[in-house]
Order: sequence, then structure tokens, then C-alpha cells
Amino acid sequence: MLPAITRGIPVQGSLFQSTPQRSDPRKGFPMFFPRTLFLASCLICSSRLAANAEGVTLPIPVRIEKLESAKVGETREFWVSLPDGYFENEERFPVVYMMDGDFNFNSGGIGAVRHAAQLGETPEFIIVGIKNTNRSKDIFPEVVTYADGSKDGGRADQYLDFIQEELIPHIEKTYRTENFRVLYGTSNSGFTAVYSLFRNPATANAYIAASATLSIPYFRKERDNLIRDFKGGRRRLSLVMGEHDFPTVISGSGALKEQIGLNAPVGLSCRLAVIRNGEHVPANSLIEGLRDLFDGWKVTQRLTEASFPEIRAQVEARLSKFGVPGKLPEDALRELGKTLLGEKKFDMAIEVFEYRARTFPRSADAQVSLGDAYGQAGKPEKARECYQQALSLAPGHAAARARLEQKEK
Repeated sequence: MLPAITRGIPVQGSLFQSTPQRSDPRKGFPMFFPRTLFLASCLICSSRLAANAEGVTLPIPVRIEKLESAKVGETREFWVSLPDGYFENEERFPVVYMMDGDFNFNSGGIGAVRHAAQLGETPEFIIVGIKNTNRSKDIFPEVVTYADGSKDGGRADQYLDFIQEELIPHIEKTYRTENFRVLYGTSNSGFTAVYSLFRNPATANAYIAASATLSIPYFRKERDNLIRDFKGGRRRLSLVMGEHDFPTVISGSGALKEQIGLNAPVGLSCRLAVIRNGEHVPANSLIEGLRDLFDGWKVTQRLTEASFPEIRAQVEARLSKFGVPGKLPEDALRELGKTLLGEKKFDMAIEVFEYRARTFPRSADAQVSLGDAYGQAGKPEKARECYQQALSLAPGHAAARARLEQKEK
């Protein structure tokens, strides 16, 4: 069983001033008191039960894995949430790498990502939650000394090398991934996400930093140079903060957004989302960051004969615009094709069904529908080829077999 997950509840504390104040879950800025959250029990069901449930696609369970890391010299645990229906097709998915998995990897955050994909607002993601071992060391590249004499940081470089050189290759070898990664961090690890963007942009294609602690002395000193000298190509940063966030978070995020807009080379872009009535690390930070990154992904028109060419062009442009390919839902294409067949618009119906068959090449139903369209259009040989293709994909497909037998009479 996955252990109970804790989410930090921020309370007002000291902020970075001329002498940094402590940024640790135990005391100072920001302070966290634990509140236990449990993943929904359905997520912990076995994959066998999920696969065998008749007529129902159950959520895929969380997978608990560990890696022996040479980069940080310790065992690192991480959790993987796969999209619903992952094992029912051969689709590939972009990946969110979530730092501070101890309190970010919860049913609410994962459910929000899944729901947004169902609404067509974003792609579907594999989500990887990285459990902390010694968070205070991993967050900053340099050692930061606080007003009380305690210290944090010093291991961010090794921690990020673990993510890039050990964790990411493991995930890409083990799961069906698209070549698109998002690195997500919150509060102090929000700074780590921003630092990763400038240290080694190839770690991810996009970065989401929620309520990022940007008042680190190193970053205050080097920020503008890092922006001007950026050579990472096309990279996107989404900064998220609460309307009532800590003052240094508000000022630091605003200044970073402004300087990227003014001085960044072509390819580096930044958006800033302010969550209304939100405080430090709003609970919906991840999904709001993803919505920013994929603004314009959603198809807002109804799919009709008239809108099909425009919607098709929008969907096919997703790869070049966002870095992630996208598809029109198969059900929507099937219904449009059926409507066109009912109206005896055979050429247009064939165009829609051919597009569906190309988009979903392992769909036997798509081949049957295309065969029906060819048959009604007076092209029996093409119809027969489609039914045969359907049977090669699904040998027991009753509709395809029945249609072939009917044609052989």
C-alpha cells in the first residue's frame, strides 16, 4: 500500500530579507503542518482487476518504484500514475515529473489532471511523483545560511542530475512516453524547477513553478544574466502563485516574468497565473500551470461537416505548437461519419472515416465503419479490404465477419 500522503498547509512566517530566513517544513518560511491525505482506494486496486472488469475501465493503480541513485548516493522512491486505459492501446503520453511528491502526489491533484484531459483542455499525462529523502539539501545549489544559523541546500545539482540522468531514462524505458516532459515544483522546489530551467534546459520541455522561492542570493544576483544568456531553445515556464501569497513570492515571480518578457532570447517564454483568493502553493497550481502551457489546445467548436477541416487543422497543428501530438476523439469522428452516411454524403463520410482509420490504426471498428462507407458508395472491393483488415486487428470481430460472409453469398 502507498503510505499516507501529507500536504503542507502554509502559515505565515518570516520571509527572505537581507539575511535569509529558514525555508524548511519544520520552521520559518514557509512553515508546513502536515494534514493527512489518502489516495482514493480505487487507485490501489490491482492492475489485473482493472484489466478484467467487464465493460468498465477502472483507474490504473499507482505504481511504487525505487532507484539506486549514484548521483545522490541513496535509494530514491517514486510513484507513477498512468492514464486510465493505459493498457488498452499503444498510445504514448507526455510525462509530468512532480517534485515534493510527499504532498503534491495526491488524488486531488492527479484527478484534476485526468479531468482536464477528459474535458479536452490538455493532453493526458503519465505523472511521476518523486518522494523526498532530504528535501532541505535538494532544493538549492548552494548552501543557504538562515538567521538562526541553520543551513539548507547544497545538493540541487546532484538531485537534478538524478532526475535527468537516472529517473527520466528509467521512465522512458519502462513506459510509453512522448518526447515531452514537464518538471513541476512547489515553494522551495518551485525554485529548483526554475533553477533547472537555466542550469540544464534539456531536463524538460516545460516547467511549472508554484509559489517559487526566488529570493535565493544566487538567483537574485544571476537572474538577469541567466535570462540574457539562455541558450536552451524552445522552453516554456509557467509561474503560479496565490493572490494572497507571500510578498517575496509575488514580487519575485512578477519580476522573473517581466525580465523574461523583456530580455529572453527567442524560444524562452513565461506565463504567470495568479489564483484568485489563493495563498501559498494553491491546491490547483499544477492544473492551472498545465492549462497555461496548453492554452489553445482545446477544440471549442462542435464537430460538423462544415467545421471538420478547420478542427482537423487545429488538431494536426498541436505537435508544432505545443510539442505534443493530439487526436480528435474517435467517438466524435464515428458519429460525424454516421451522420454523413445517413445524409448519403458518401464522399465526405469516406474522408472522415479514412481520417479516423489513419488516426486510430489499431481500431477494428474504424475499419468496419470505413468498409460500410465504401460499400454504400458502390465500392465493394474496398469495403471487403476494410473488413479483412478489421479481422486482422480483431480476429473475433463479429460485425466484420458478418459483413464479409454477406458479401460472399
